[in-house]
Amino acid sequence: MDNLQLFYRILELDISLDSDSRKFLETFDRDYGWFKMLSTNGKKRLSISARLNDLKDPFVRITKTINQQSINNQQSLQGHPSTVSCALQRIIRTIFAEIEDFMVLHAGVVERNGRAVILAGPPGAGKTTLVLELLKDGYGFFSDDFCPIHKVTRRVHPFPRSVWVVDDGPNKGNESGRKGKTCLRPDQLPSGVSDQPCIPKCLVCLDPGRNADSFCELEIGVKTEGEKGLGIDLHEIKNLQFSMVNGQSSDWRIRYPAGQGLTPKIRELLARHEQYIWNVYRVDRIHPDFEKDPVLTPIATHEAAFRLLRDLKQGPGFFQNWDTRRYSPGKLFMELNRLLEGVPCYRLSAGSLDRMVALIEELTIEN
Repeated sequence: MDNLQLFYRILELDISLDSDSRKFLETFDRDYGWFKMLSTNGKKRLSISARLNDLKDPFVRITKTINQQSINNQQSLQGHPSTVSCALQRIIRTIFAEIEDFMVLHAGVVERNGRAVILAGPPGAGKTTLVLELLKDGYGFFSDDFCPIHKVTRRVHPFPRSVWVVDDGPNKGNESGRKGKTCLRPDQLPSGVSDQPCIPKCLVCLDPGRNADSFCELEIGVKTEGEKGLGIDLHEIKNLQFSMVNGQSSDWRIRYPAGQGLTPKIRELLARHEQYIWNVYRVDRIHPDFEKDPVLTPIATHEAAFRLLRDLKQGPGFFQNWDTRRYSPGKLFMELNRLLEGVPCYRLSAGSLDRMVALIEELTIEN
């Protein structure tokens, strides 16, 4: 089939996306359709080509253009069981790595009276659930998962990617491509998208609570040539378990106890073996207790920054050659503290949704 082409602008980054796979383009547009443009003409641009229908040599080619100079990066997807899924993850990771003017936090954002309420927390903490409840209460929608803060103005910008919610229906989201979830586009939400950047009113770190015996679990797609080396290094980490998923040698599951400082070691190990890894997904699920009474506690800016540092949406990309100096934890921590200076920060333990909404409303009442 002929190639199809779409254009997007994501946080001042112009993107041209073409592919021979209609499924791939539809899947990308399902999540990022709000950012679609008729064409692109910005100075900073990514031209992305995904050739996925040629089973012998599927690949993703990404060309970065700045001031009429181009840098190319092409990665083969040969051997991957789902080229659409792999291409999407690599492209999205590259897009976020190339966003230079913003720091993108892992957080939901709603808006009221021109001020942003940032709701941060680990996967499964209840960000999407709380965002949807606040939208019903009249807040404007920015995002349920991404919080871009401009490094100069310190304003929060909208990032209305489609929202994924748990689907309890008979099909359980099978048609969406994500097990057990259904996609809600921004125009399907209870409240409209607030499309103007605004300064933060407050930052709320959601604390879902964890049992002492809780574990973190990752599912990893591993290339055949990298299995032996990765397995040897994993054996060196104490209290870590790993196994094959459904007996498939290309899919591994890693399981380790939470709260013992192992996550940085795992991240470093995966970065070291990055060239042999297709995808990494976090599969453990936190289950907040929405029956108890929530507690809202003021916290210092540096504590909030430390919590946010663990789940940033950005990381080194194809064009930085993994220059870790640019992304050192110390520099990121200092940058987060600077961006959050003067923003009241809180920790909110999970509890009754009605009461959580009421507590946030108390924070957003104008003085």
